[in-house]
Amino acid sequence: MKPKFNNVKTKKMKKVAYVFITLLLLSCNSDESAENLLNGKWNWVSSSGGIVGKTMTPASENKTIVLEFYNSIMTKYENGNLVSEDPFSVETRESIMGGERKMIIIDNSEAQSFEIIGKKLYLSDECYDCYQYEYELIK
Repeated sequence: MKPKFNNVKTKKMKKVAYVFITLLLLSCNSDESAENLLNGKWNWVSSSGGIVGKTMTPASENKTIVLEFYNSIMTKYENGNLVSEDPFSVETRESIMGGERKMIIIDNSEAQSFEIIGKKLYLSDECYDCYQYEYELIK
C-alpha cells in the first residue's frame, strides 16, 4: 500500500506540470510561425488591380521580381539587381478586406496582408483600388 503523502505529492506535481505545459503552449506566437513560412525566395508571377483592374506579368512588364525573406529581412531584386533590403515583422491586424489578417510590416511602408497557399504567396496592398501580387516559391 502506497503512503498517502506520495499520492498527494504526485497529484500536485501533475497539476503543476499541466499548468506549465498549458502556459507554454499559449505563449507560442503564431505571427512568428507565419514569418517562418515566408522564409525563402519567391518569384513574381503577376500583379492585378488598380482602378482599371490591370494585370501585369513579367512578360508584359519586361522584368522579373524576386522577393527573399530570411531572418526578418525582406530583400527585393528586379532583373537580378538589388532594389531594397528592409527589416520586417509579421503582425495580425484588421484588414480593409474584412476581418483580421497576417500582415507584413515594414517601417515607412504600407502594410501588406498575405496568404500562402501551397507554393504560392499572395500579397495584397491594404488600400482601395490597389494591387494583389502573386509569387511562386523558388526554394
